Amino acid sequence: MSKQRFRGALNAAQFPLVSTLQGRTVVQPQLDNNVRTTQAFYGTAESADYSIPQLLYCENVFPTAEGLMSVGFTPIIPALVGASLFDQAITLRDEDENNFLFAPAGGLNYIYTANAGVWVSTNPIDGAVGRQVSRAYVNGRTFICYQGLGIYEYVSGAFTKLALTGIAEATIDGIGGSNNYLVAFADIIVYWSSLINPTDFAPSITTGAGFSIPQDVKAKITAIVGTAGGFIIYTAKNAVAAVYTNNIRAPFTFKEIANAGGLLTYEQVTGDSSSGPQYAWTTGGLQMITTQKSEPVSAEVNDFFAGKLYETWNATTKQLVQVRTSLNDFAVKITYIGSRFLVLSYGFSTSGIYSYALILDTTLKRWGKIKLDHVDCFNYPYPNLFGDLAYDDLGTVSYDDLGSTSYDDLSLGLTSVQPSKRTIGFLQADGAVQILVADYSKDANSGVAIFGKFQLIRARMMTMQRLDIECVICAGGATVNLLTSLDGKNLATVDVMQLLGTSLDTQRYAKRRTGINFAVVVEGSFALTSYMLEVTAEGDR
Repeated sequence: MSKQRFRGALNAAQFPLVSTLQGRTVVQPQLDNNVRTTQAFYGTAESADYSIPQLLYCENVFPTAEGLMSVGFTPIIPALVGASLFDQAITLRDEDENNFLFAPAGGLNYIYTANAGVWVSTNPIDGAVGRQVSRAYVNGRTFICYQGLGIYEYVSGAFTKLALTGIAEATIDGIGGSNNYLVAFADIIVYWSSLINPTDFAPSITTGAGFSIPQDVKAKITAIVGTAGGFIIYTAKNAVAAVYTNNIRAPFTFKEIANAGGLLTYEQVTGDSSSGPQYAWTTGGLQMITTQKSEPVSAEVNDFFAGKLYETWNATTKQLVQVRTSLNDFAVKITYIGSRFLVLSYGFSTSGIYSYALILDTTLKRWGKIKLDHVDCFNYPYPNLFGDLAYDDLGTVSYDDLGSTSYDDLSLGLTSVQPSKRTIGFLQADGAVQILVADYSKDANSGVAIFGKFQLIRARMMTMQRLDIECVICAGGATVNLLTSLDGKNLATVDVMQLLGTSLDTQRYAKRRTGINFAVVVEGSFALTSYMLEVTAEGDR
């Protein structure tokens, strides 16, 4: 039988989140009556499944414009010895746009500055364990609210509890910010502050402070997140838009957002990243929400999280292992980074630790996935993590060396512009922060991409002969394995494919194995741009 050569697909709009749910694929469809081809296979929902062999599973893999690449992680903040309660990373900003990292950690109030170089517990708060923490940025000031305990501000290296007027701090469930108003909520009531003093909530037509019980609120308010021209009120059952009117006597009008679901916590809605749409994990699934409308984002992700089933790669046996439970639902946390990457952290753990994250590149409209235990994914706050510069921070630099350079100039000199892929940070329970690395000079990492299942024609078995991969091999290299199925469904046989030779960024592998269909596993450090299989058709079995 003559050899047949065909190219595999790298740019499908999605991949099966559980590989066993993939339908039978084939290269030459013949009598199949439901197979279509499309010019829009790349990055569109309409091209979800055309019986075309494609990405079957991935781990620590990102989509690129050219194909797929493995990603790694580099530590940027060390773990704190003995710590285990880190829960989320919040960026605090001061009026000079210095950035600090804040981790509530049940009231331990860890602060990280580059001056100190370690996490420091600052003004711990008793009774804060289990309290929801929210934040707001108003008039150059960052406010932190512990549910039922009050509102705090980090100034000059310390947390200060703010004195509030017109509102009982014990009733405050959370805060948000919009149009220079500090907004607070308690049960189903929304309060907004004075334009003169963000801590003054006493109703006044002079200062602009006031409150309202929006008619469309259908349950207890769980979050308020600012957006362009107002803010969105999230409840346990629905979402309500608050649109800014520029009228100090009635600064906001309220209207329910059609089809928007409810959410449980701040952790399930994006915010503070841009003035565009907000993404939320709601009772209606994953949704993109603005003050005008709500749209579903990904039905397959909704079904995946509802299924209580996921897969993990066993690097020793070279097999996919299914994990399922009937006891717990997936815990989900959502983040939007760099106006491009939507990150959905998930896991079965009830301790707040997420084992995986699905990452949607909203520009390419394609998914990737990472495997890393973490408690939060956040936008790492470049350009700096400094506070006010002290003499010691100058090191051996003298006044004469500074010349006409001022301290303000030095602070500005700390700034740098980073691509969005370099700002994806993962906080771990011990305080360690890992930055995702997606470049061609990264160190060795453990990316896994499985492609398949490849069957030439329905009526015959197939023998694998050769595989050509156009791939930038990064530090650490990559290995290729062949998974063979004798029943068309289960990939039971594992073989290491032999590297025959390398030419520039092309690698040629070979392994002669006969089966009904195959999957190809690329593991290690790689950046795939194309791959081609050479096979021969065999007899029917």
